[in-house]
Amino acid sequence: MKQIKLTLNHLSAVQGAVLLLIIGVIVGVICANVFQTSYYDQMVSYESDIFTGISTMKIDYFALLIYVLGNNFREYFVFWLASVTILGIPYMVYKILSFGFTTGFFVSAITMQYGYKGILIILVYAFPHGLLYLPVALFSLYKGYNLCRSMYHEYKNNVNNKLKLVKEQLPSVLLLAIVLLLGSIMEAYIGAFLLQKTLHLLH
Repeated sequence: MKQIKLTLNHLSAVQGAVLLLIIGVIVGVICANVFQTSYYDQMVSYESDIFTGISTMKIDYFALLIYVLGNNFREYFVFWLASVTILGIPYMVYKILSFGFTTGFFVSAITMQYGYKGILIILVYAFPHGLLYLPVALFSLYKGYNLCRSMYHEYKNNVNNKLKLVKEQLPSVLLLAIVLLLGSIMEAYIGAFLLQKTLHLLH
């Protein structure tokens, strides 16, 4: 146990984040397998109702874009608001663990239920917008972690110094927001189109 504690204390921020992600994924996969019987009927109903409905419905792309933008930027601004408080790093730990758990559970459940079709659905579900979401998430975590650590864990900064640190990050925050905007547009239009066509072919 002592050796484990020493090892954890010497992990870098990136190594710690990867470890948390792996733990979340493993727990998600385990839960998906353990509780498979409890959600099997819901998955079948989801496939017959939701997937079929998506494959045949007429998509209101603009309304979908507004919905996606609302979800994405709400998460984005909550993250950065947390990053300038003492709760920033615990919040990041929670987000990494929850993302890993959700990913592990979702991928495991879908592949167990639909086999090769599930893999295709997962790929289409995350493409092409995921190519932009991933760097936004990684850079936000990196910048947010360094900001929170500098403000509360490395130095005893006064209010003016903290404001200076925040201002220094604003260009990065705005640039990442632009990339997030582009990703949201891709998800609402290209991603939704590809998902609908894929589900239509699979049904």
